[in-house]
Amino acid sequence: MTFSVTQFKSNLSQGGARPSLFKVDLQYPTGITSPTIKSEFLVRGASIPASNIGTHEVFFHGKSIKVAGDRTYDTWDTTIINDEDFGIRKSIEAWMNSIANSKLNTRKFSRNEGENVGYKSTIKVSQFGKAGDNLISYHFVNAFPSALSPITLDWGASEVEEFTCTWTYDYWTRNTSENSSGHDESEEGEMDEDF
Repeated sequence: MTFSVTQFKSNLSQGGARPSLFKVDLQYPTGITSPTIKSEFLVRGASIPASNIGTHEVFFHGKSIKVAGDRTYDTWDTTIINDEDFGIRKSIEAWMNSIANSKLNTRKFSRNEGENVGYKSTIKVSQFGKAGDNLISYHFVNAFPSALSPITLDWGASEVEEFTCTWTYDYWTRNTSENSSGHDESEEGEMDEDF
């Protein structure tokens, strides 16, 4: 088969999605003060989440057969620009301190785990098209910060500070359309009440 540039262009009719057209919305739990500058302006790096299904090997007369196992979810990283007010970093540090206090290792929120546990929240990453329309959104349900990277200080550095936050979550949902109320509808047709 001969390679045809015309066929390739016709199959990429919209020019391909751009990795730079996205925003991240961080929602903080009750009791954590939100920074004055929103995350959609300062989260400069993120990703569309991975999708993993584990496998198990079952043996029958010495022959290995792979069967589908449980769904697993990787941690999720964001790269955040640090403004001079340290707004987002202070809020994430306060969030982590409410989960496990740095002095006494106590938790501000109830120890009970469940659907409405107090220290977890929902994070949303949205991918936009070149025309500015929201193409797809992913909601990270019951998310909380599990690691906060250091900020390197250096007399010879001239770039703006940034840091990475690693998020742990229970699962993610994908939303591909937005209805008139402004809520995203998931692929299963269920409403996500957090947005």
